[in-house]
Amino acid sequence: MPNKKEAISHMVGSTKGLTGKRAFTLIELLVVIAVMGLMMGFIGLTLLGGGGEELGSAQREVLGLVQQARTRAALSGAETRLIVNAMEEDLEKYHRYVELVVKDTCATTNETNWLVMGEGTTLPDGVFFVPENDSFCEVSEEWKEDAYTVWSANEDDFRLMDTFKGERKEGGSTKFRYLAFSSMGSVVYPPASGGGGVQSPPRLVLANGNLNPIATGKPIRFIDPDTIAGILMRRFGGFAVLSPEDFTSP
Repeated sequence: MPNKKEAISHMVGSTKGLTGKRAFTLIELLVVIAVMGLMMGFIGLTLLGGGGEELGSAQREVLGLVQQARTRAALSGAETRLIVNAMEEDLEKYHRYVELVVKDTCATTNETNWLVMGEGTTLPDGVFFVPENDSFCEVSEEWKEDAYTVWSANEDDFRLMDTFKGERKEGGSTKFRYLAFSSMGSVVYPPASGGGGVQSPPRLVLANGNLNPIATGKPIRFIDPDTIAGILMRRFGGFAVLSPEDFTSP
């Protein structure tokens, strides 16, 4: 039977072994984070195929917001949305203002509010999210056939009130389109269209554009098909960066 001194020595040895193992795990995590940072930096340098500095900056910023939304959804266990202003009357924000919100449902009243994560951001002047089809924008004859955003949902009834004490209540007057991530951090696909039952992966498309006079009925116009950038989402993680060559010519 080991004496007291031997027992203490054995315990200390075991503790050292555990400490060494934890330190090694921490080092592994730090290495992974460093590698991810290098990869994101490399992606940032190679994102855009054309369209100018403003479009490239907007694409990088939106990609960062997408990554934030996915991470927050997975960590919080609550649906998280990247929302984009869709109020045609507000030309300063229409398809340019972006915000992250997290779903917060009250356990007693079942009321749903959306917690606002940080400050919203506005894309650089002249850069817009391309709407889901040409009903909401004017495009040239040379415009790419599929150079339109595919949202997680296209309904017009996602309306929120103005921010108050860090949250937005549902049922307000401001209309938004959105890219959603489930409580597991997976991107939410839109419902299948047509009879084939095939769901299109969400796709955020950015382009250089100009404001149209409100009398025309379409607030934005896109002319140059070579000034397009995009982000194609994968259901369970990852994304593909899109340049003009990745879209279908008419």
